[in-house]
Amino acid sequence: MNPSPDLCNKAIPDTLTSSERADVFVYFGVKMGMKHLLRPEAQPPDPNYIALPQEAPERYQKRLDRRERPANFIARVYAPWLGKGLARNHLLSLDRPLYDALYNWLKKNEFPDWLDLPMLKELNDRQLAEMGLKGGEMLPHPSFDNGMRDQLRLYHAAKTRARMKRKKNGQ
Repeated sequence: MNPSPDLCNKAIPDTLTSSERADVFVYFGVKMGMKHLLRPEAQPPDPNYIALPQEAPERYQKRLDRRERPANFIARVYAPWLGKGLARNHLLSLDRPLYDALYNWLKKNEFPDWLDLPMLKELNDRQLAEMGLKGGEMLPHPSFDNGMRDQLRLYHAAKTRARMKRKKNGQ
């Protein structure tokens, strides 16, 4: 069914800019449950997404309460990221002494069930299950449509030209 042009003009006014029209398209795509049909750059951000920290919010070795155990420290300091993508391996790059302390503490203690800090494999299993993949199923290899390929090609061409221009100008 093709809607009549008259209906489209009433639903989407001619006074909208192309950017505003794109926003309307995205809005309807999301409301109609067809977000997956939108190009990745047009998809709205996940409202529950919290970016993982790039640096430790607080260092384990500099904690005020020296009796605080690694699990309790993690629960206190990393609370915003627990259960939202933070895995044990992230602690390795954020705070190596904390990672080592947790490793040593786990030699004599059970991992607490109240602390949602999975190993990387467990995190991957969760995220694949959220995508509907179970037990060894394959995820389709990501591919770009031709429009995305063209945008990437042009981006790299412009980047190369800018680099060549800087070299030519002696910078």
